[in-house]
Amino acid sequence: MKKSFLLIFCSVFTFYSYAQKSESRKGKIGITFSSFGENDVIRAEPLMGEASYNSDQFYIFGICYTYKLNNTFDFETGVEYAKHKIIIDPFDPPYDAAPSHGARFSLVNIPITVRVNFLKYCFVNGGLNLDFDPTVSSPVDSQDGIGAIFGFGLKYESKSGISAFVNPYFKAHSLVSFSPFENRQRVMESGFRFGIMYNLK
Repeated sequence: MKKSFLLIFCSVFTFYSYAQKSESRKGKIGITFSSFGENDVIRAEPLMGEASYNSDQFYIFGICYTYKLNNTFDFETGVEYAKHKIIIDPFDPPYDAAPSHGARFSLVNIPITVRVNFLKYCFVNGGLNLDFDPTVSSPVDSQDGIGAIFGFGLKYESKSGISAFVNPYFKAHSLVSFSPFENRQRVMESGFRFGIMYNLK
């Protein structure tokens, strides 16, 4: 698992380095930060006697690369590292004496999305999300798998080649799990993503 993640990370980093050096590229590279939302943990079918999991907070740092396909469509990818915190309420009948407590886990995401640009300053984006769960003793089921992303946003591009965007989004992790077990927990995340980009050309 760690070797696979390292290979993917190095491949993406090499791709970024090549894109940055190439004068013929029409892409942009930048950094992103995501937070200010919900990170719920759900199952398709709740288990009897299971603790309840409540959203608390999260923050995500990322590297983003976009490539202009035409005046309407952009291809977007990158690497994101997320830190999540949730509140666990243990199931302890009949007195519910066990206290609630916070728990943390991390995720590594590789988004593969398409942007649809319209009205000069607006866009919608959506696509797939490759999820990797590096947490050794995670309080939730492993999120290794393929998820989905959907969002909309506002952007501003300056003549200097620097641009910025804000992107409210919804992200469903591990819809297609790499684990063979059924009825696994899945993290449903919604929030705001902020980015600063630089035009490579």
